[in-house]
Amino acid sequence: MQKLLTLIIWIGLSSLSYSQDLYIADNSYLFSNDINIFVNNDIRLETATSYIYLRGDAQLTQNNDIKNSDAGSLSIYQNQTTNVYEYNYFCSPVGLGTDGTVKINSDFNGSNIYDPIDDTDVSNVNSLAYSYTTNYNSTTTELSSYWIYTLKNAEGYYNWQQVFNTGDIEAGYGFTLKGSPNVNNVLDFRGRPNNGTITVSCSFDGIDDQPSGLPNYAETLTGNPYPSAIDLKLFFVNSNNQTVLSPQLFFWEQEPKFSHYLQDYEGGYATYIPGDPADLSDNGTYVIAPFISYNNDGTDGTGATGNTTDYTTNNSRRYAAVGQGFIIASNVNGGYAEFTNAMRIAFSEDSNPLGNGSVFAKNTNSKANSTIKHPISHNGIDYKSIFENPTVVPEIRIHTKVNNTYYKENVIALRDATPNNNTYNKFFDAININNLNSDAYLISEGKHLSIKSITYNVNTTIPFGLIAKNNNSTFSITVNEIYNTPNNMEVFLLDKENGEFIDIINNTFNITLNAGEYHDRFEITFNKKSLNTEEKVGFNHLNINQNNRTAELNISNPSLLKIESLRVFDIYGKQILNYNISEAKSEYSYNTRNISDGIYVVKITLDNQKILGKKIAIKHNK
Repeated sequence: MQKLLTLIIWIGLSSLSYSQDLYIADNSYLFSNDINIFVNNDIRLETATSYIYLRGDAQLTQNNDIKNSDAGSLSIYQNQTTNVYEYNYFCSPVGLGTDGTVKINSDFNGSNIYDPIDDTDVSNVNSLAYSYTTNYNSTTTELSSYWIYTLKNAEGYYNWQQVFNTGDIEAGYGFTLKGSPNVNNVLDFRGRPNNGTITVSCSFDGIDDQPSGLPNYAETLTGNPYPSAIDLKLFFVNSNNQTVLSPQLFFWEQEPKFSHYLQDYEGGYATYIPGDPADLSDNGTYVIAPFISYNNDGTDGTGATGNTTDYTTNNSRRYAAVGQGFIIASNVNGGYAEFTNAMRIAFSEDSNPLGNGSVFAKNTNSKANSTIKHPISHNGIDYKSIFENPTVVPEIRIHTKVNNTYYKENVIALRDATPNNNTYNKFFDAININNLNSDAYLISEGKHLSIKSITYNVNTTIPFGLIAKNNNSTFSITVNEIYNTPNNMEVFLLDKENGEFIDIINNTFNITLNAGEYHDRFEITFNKKSLNTEEKVGFNHLNINQNNRTAELNISNPSLLKIESLRVFDIYGKQILNYNISEAKSEYSYNTRNISDGIYVVKITLDNQKILGKKIAIKHNK
């Protein structure tokens, strides 16, 4: 015990303690409050009465890939929601401790979750094993096991697997758990600490049976599997993860509605992308989930209790706290995610919107007064420099209020390293995963995006798509927040139907649409010159004419411009005609005899992707 006693005295004098190996004997413990422990090799917790207690901001990092051993336990706290209807997405930092010296990361189940007797008293290390009920609602003394689910290699909602509190969950896989009504709702995770390389399957079999997220992808609930924070930027720097995973992570955020019925849930998935993988000073970008309503500070605007933490200023959610669960996706058969000690950092948790710490989605107990201002790492990365000299990525956060019911956020990130403004760029852009019945999103190469990165150019345009489920759907579009953008930058929404530009920084664009998808009508622009000279030249060299006597739409193309397609829309945006054109001709004619009388818009797409539009009136002679 002399070695252990010496270690205890030493770590009380430093923010980071170091040990080559760590051995905790029978009826012994190591207690750390706000002091981070680094162990170069492995940890042996000899018996069931051998403990490591991590309290306050204390975390454990390890270097060697050797797995930990024996029957003792590490104890570390994490908060959960105080609403019995609201999900938490967890990933356990510990597994079941078993006697012997087998060096493995062991499985986790409900027996690893304890209830602290007094989590406010640092000196009180005692906790009671949680009891469980199969009823829908947790109580002050029992957690509901009914809502413990896992998601592995899933291709739809019905792939969620109910495991209750008795089902074993392998290290690295996440699980769902609904909250309890306790005011101080702290969970004590106790068990053998996970360490080293952990792999999590995310394999797509080629058939998207029940698409409910990314199309043609498999999805797995995973998360931070260690008793320390992790750097999600490094998760994507990992060569395996870069190759086989979708370059974005999904975090569940839910508006409590006091109901367990799926149709009553209000919420969705927030998304994180890492940005340029080659630039560790680029913290990435985070877009929040759709909720009923938001105020400017990210809080719910309807008066209901909802998500009140705006993570966009908190390092864009780059640093995942202990226990944080999230969803990964892959379109590779045999795909898997890899977690390694190189991703681990000692970084205190901080859910303060203006804070710098690691983030757990449901923890509203801020630790903003922590003395640790940047991560401590053994991986050779200079986090002090990253914090003091970050790559500044200006952001434009656009909020669309749909049917006066909920807001959908989309983000334009002005990222200088963006490879191409006009294409989808892996790691720089985020696919829209929420797929709402009525929705708003950015578009690139036909992909629906919630985050689009561009190298800022005043002449850049970004298509902006809307989906209206029903007739008379309303959309109100405005820039909710701009961050570090160029001085005097303007942002407009262009309605190409009438050529109108709306300044959405200082105003709100309001429109009512009938049911349909509107992918070519609207654009985000940074000036009022998007209907440029090329388009005017196109009009000068094309003549669009509706001949109602012969019931024909005639296109005159004397300059033999290369036309890709011709489409006709009614005034509600519904597509009536669609023709793909493979050869340049001087004249085109299309029969309009079966189209009802009315005003229509003809849109011609040239091979340079410029769209020329003209209104026509169809009236049949009686």
